[in-house]
Parts: sequence; C-alpha cells; structure tokens
Amino acid sequence: MWRTTAGLWGPLGFAAAAVAAARRQPAYSHRANHVSGLASLGERSASLMVPGFVTLAAAQSVLSAPTPTLRRLARAAAATTLLAGVVRVSDPRCPQPGFDPDATASDLGHGVASIATFVLWTTMPVVAARDPEVPVWYRRLARVAAVSTIATFVGAGVTTRLDSSCKGVAQRAFLASVFLFQAATGLATGAGHGSAG
Repeated sequence: MWRTTAGLWGPLGFAAAAVAAARRQPAYSHRANHVSGLASLGERSASLMVPGFVTLAAAQSVLSAPTPTLRRLARAAAATTLLAGVVRVSDPRCPQPGFDPDATASDLGHGVASIATFVLWTTMPVVAARDPEVPVWYRRLARVAAVSTIATFVGAGVTTRLDSSCKGVAQRAFLASVFLFQAATGLATGAGHGSAG
C-alpha cells in the first residue's frame, strides 16, 4: 500500500515541508522564489526543507509503476532529488551559475541535480503515453500530463532565466503537474495493472 501511495505521501510531505519552512524565512515569497531557496545554506528553513527533499526522494525510490521503464525513471529521479536536497543553493534567491557572479560550486551542483530531476520527471509521462502495455486510462492521462509537464517545464525555465517575479509560481505549476502524474502512476499499479514495482 505504501508503494502504490508513494506518489501521494512523497509530494504531500514535500509540500508540507515547503509551507512550514517558509514560516522560518520571513522574506521568502512562494510567488517569487524557488522551493530550493528554503533549503539554502545557513537558513533556519533548511532544517525543515532538506527533510522534505529526502521524503520526496524516498517516495520516488519505492513508487510502484506499471512498467519497468517507468520504475527505472522514478528510481533515477529519486537519486537526483536526494542529490538536489544534499547539495544546496548558497542563497535563498538561488543564484544561477553562468549568469550570476555570486553563484558558487554548490549552486552549480544543485542546478545540475535539479535539471536532471526535472528532465526525468518530464520524460515519465512522455514514455507512458507511448507505452501500449499500460492501462488505457493511464495512457490517456499520460498524454495530457506530457503536454502539461512540458509546457510548465518550459515556463519554469523561461521565468527562471528572466528572473521573473513569478518564477516561484511557474515552478510550482510544473511541480503540480509532475506530482499529479506520480500519484496516478502509483494508482495505476494499485488498480491491479502491471507489476507492483
């Protein structure tokens, strides 16, 4: 049961950590700042947000999925998510390596881990949408999720590059699309289709 619901408790734990952590960082804005800023070095909020990353990684490492390929993608995303939580940004504003002179090696490492995670998350619904072995309802949902995830991934990237005051909202739209699909992934297996992972 905990494997089929991992797509629920992992994201919920991550989201709860973000809400609680933001209360420890008075200047933080959910609209303008990325979630990673809550785990930044030297911030009190990190004591809550880092465990949020760990919880999300743990959930992905055990997430049930209807095919071996989707399970492998989820396990890979678990590893990169954990790395993103351990290799933290240097500042709540998440300095961008290559564009921000204040960016450090830690910012670079976090950026690489985060982008790898985002690419893996975006790949999952694309793969599921083309797989004839998954349940029909899940394949149809994956097609919608693929479009939504790709669109919000691009939006998050553009707003980050432009340092938009809405980049936090854009990132959360992407995360919402990803987490809804992960919840469906676990349920697709729990309904009795495919391997239990």
